[in-house]
Amino acid sequence: MLQPSEIHPGIGTRRGAMEPTHQPVKGKSLKHPAPLAPKIFADTAKIEEIRTLRDGGIITGVTTNPTLLKAAGAHDWDSAHQIMRDIVKLMAPHPVSLEITELDPVKMVEQGKRLAGFGPNVVVKVATGGYQAVDKALDPFTGLHVIHELWKADIRTNATLIFNCTQALWAANAGATYVSPFLGRLADYMYKNDTPERAPGNSLFFMEDHKAPAGGPERVGNTPYVALHGPRMDAGVRLINEIVTVFCNYNIHTEVLAASLRNAVQLSECLVAGADIITVPAAILMGVADHTLTSEGMTSFVKDTQVFGHQ
Repeated sequence: MLQPSEIHPGIGTRRGAMEPTHQPVKGKSLKHPAPLAPKIFADTAKIEEIRTLRDGGIITGVTTNPTLLKAAGAHDWDSAHQIMRDIVKLMAPHPVSLEITELDPVKMVEQGKRLAGFGPNVVVKVATGGYQAVDKALDPFTGLHVIHELWKADIRTNATLIFNCTQALWAANAGATYVSPFLGRLADYMYKNDTPERAPGNSLFFMEDHKAPAGGPERVGNTPYVALHGPRMDAGVRLINEIVTVFCNYNIHTEVLAASLRNAVQLSECLVAGADIITVPAAILMGVADHTLTSEGMTSFVKDTQVFGHQ
């Protein structure tokens, strides 16, 4: 867990300069008590889950991807597009992230514009990097180029598959509205790839005396702060904190969207780290109002009020 000394003091100031999460409601005298609260998105494409969470005031946005669309019943592009349109309409005016699936830059921009046409609250998801891993002929900066082109077209973007601070900064410079660090996958990678005889996190950062020996195991995927300065399971939250700190240092208003959560505790930790947005699987969100002691307390209260009879 992050220590108080690690939390940037400028988080509140930066949030205060950004668009409120809860806008004033015309004609309502009771103001919302948390106008600058972090945004909570549901990571799902199932309409009933989204409606339940929206109506309960739990979420102010949705993130989707092809896997989630398939789980929601999509079996071809026509049905996937219909589900996306239904979500966009249901959530308006709140943002809904829809993912680009093309790999050619021109087609990516075209697809992004089509998706943006589903509604003014659409945010287009673009993978930040990794393009040469699927096709050596692709420009490694494909994602950044597409983000920049969509920004020039006044289309909001969500830069995804971010695993270090420099990816987040480059995406912000390209014009990304959101950057999405996938925090859960960092710990997964460490548990699978760390060399046992070295410090936990060495699969993401290891250099002998900060120099790479000839043919040696240089690994600089992340800073030591993210990779080494704590338990493996906290690496993703440290990444959130690192990105938020850099964005505070330079007053960057690209929002940090924490993604790939594994449990409800990580939700709380991301809040401590200063995430602007957290996208959470619906199954986790369904349980955020509950706690063992809350259940015990409610059981006791209901039992005690039974002596009064019905009102």
